[in-house]
Amino acid sequence: MRTHLNCRILLGCLLLAPLPVTSQAGPAPGAALGRLNKLNVVAIDAQGQPATGLRAADIQLFEDGNPRDIAFFRFTGDRALLAKPDPRQYSNRAGAAPHTTVVLIDLLNDPVMNDSIVGREVSETLKHLESSEGLYLYILTARGELYPIHPLPKADTKETPAAEPWTQDIAPTLQAAFRDLVHLKPPDDLEIKVRFELTVNALRDLGSQMAQVSGRKNLVWLTRGIPTMGYSISAQSRLDFTKPLRRFSEELAEAQIVVYAVEQSIAGVAIETERAEAFDAFTGITGGREYSSDRAADAIQQARTDSRANYELAYYSAPQKPDGKYHKLRVTCARKDVHLQTKLGFHAVPSAVLPGDLASRALRSGETAAGSPFDATDIGLRVIASPDPVYARNMRFEIHIDPADLLARPAPDTNSRNAFVMFAAYDEGMKQPSRPIVDSLSPEEFVSATHSENGLRYAIPIEPAIRKVRVIVCDAELGAVGSVTIPMPR
Repeated sequence: MRTHLNCRILLGCLLLAPLPVTSQAGPAPGAALGRLNKLNVVAIDAQGQPATGLRAADIQLFEDGNPRDIAFFRFTGDRALLAKPDPRQYSNRAGAAPHTTVVLIDLLNDPVMNDSIVGREVSETLKHLESSEGLYLYILTARGELYPIHPLPKADTKETPAAEPWTQDIAPTLQAAFRDLVHLKPPDDLEIKVRFELTVNALRDLGSQMAQVSGRKNLVWLTRGIPTMGYSISAQSRLDFTKPLRRFSEELAEAQIVVYAVEQSIAGVAIETERAEAFDAFTGITGGREYSSDRAADAIQQARTDSRANYELAYYSAPQKPDGKYHKLRVTCARKDVHLQTKLGFHAVPSAVLPGDLASRALRSGETAAGSPFDATDIGLRVIASPDPVYARNMRFEIHIDPADLLARPAPDTNSRNAFVMFAAYDEGMKQPSRPIVDSLSPEEFVSATHSENGLRYAIPIEPAIRKVRVIVCDAELGAVGSVTIPMPR
């Protein structure tokens, strides 16, 4: 069951301590060393289970063969649950760490529309799962449209856990969907340009929905794949899509979407070289894995295990020209019984965020967090909310931020202004969030929020129609967000 939440951003706030508002952040720490790159690294032990307890000192990272210092390191897999907060306290770490896996059945790039085999394979896999939490299922139709079987919740809804896994009775649902979709006529198989654009556009649409969830997300893609080159009838020339495919893979990696490609090859026919190169681009750049056509179950199970075994690290890359050149990455572990899985490298492309434009990045992250049906858990937050004893219309918020989830900055450091706080207010009349006001933390406020017993304190005017307030914190340079949604007293 889903409850609709309508959202708007508070347009003003009264602070117990002055909070400066800035439109530009200062230069990023380490900017002379190049951009900050963030990696998801899976650590699996000899028994195939998550390897917990690793430290940054256990990890060595090499870029183009040269060692790089690790600037940020944390475990994002299965976290121990926090004690239940007091009635006035709210935390985004009170529940188990959310792990999102989306399964996409690709009929657009299947020339024989082999729906029965794929449907049976997926049905058998899903119905035996102990839990369907965090699992979603779509079909990419022959016309390039996303057909939701069990979709991600929309931005204006809040998902309520089901009493029974939705995957238990998936077989008849999939069969009915295939009956509806199999008659659709696919684009001309020779028209590579149309097929490529339809596929990438659908994946980009799905990726934007997945980006509502903070942290690592898995995309298990059951597909014949898309060729990277071929003759286009409309262009009347041979086209090469290698570069746009790489750029799109970098987009997925930036959104922390890891691709698990399950190659749906025709019986007895090997995947051609061009399609194999596409698989390599998706998995190598995002840090995913490749599987043969009869291993959908393995891919889904491994993706969910990898989420529970995930570490997030960041390092400052060597200065590079945005010339598209490929740079190799290698990550090793001092523990010999641990196997690491991560992206193999990246292409040097212009950064989406300039060093002086971090406030804009925080604004975009805040808008995403405000509209998401999920609270973001990249940054651990504990918020104490209480009525203001002086002004009846105000609520007081005391915010405590887990410093381990922020990029380490020397104190005092003016670049603590790369950390931002914002508030979103939800009532029952507005469908879309408005643009938030972004406030950057001064060095003193940064210390209060991360190391003081009193935390960072605000007094916010609350209108009678407001039902919930979401507190959002963003580390713009790291690209990390945390949020807590708090019900307001009637």
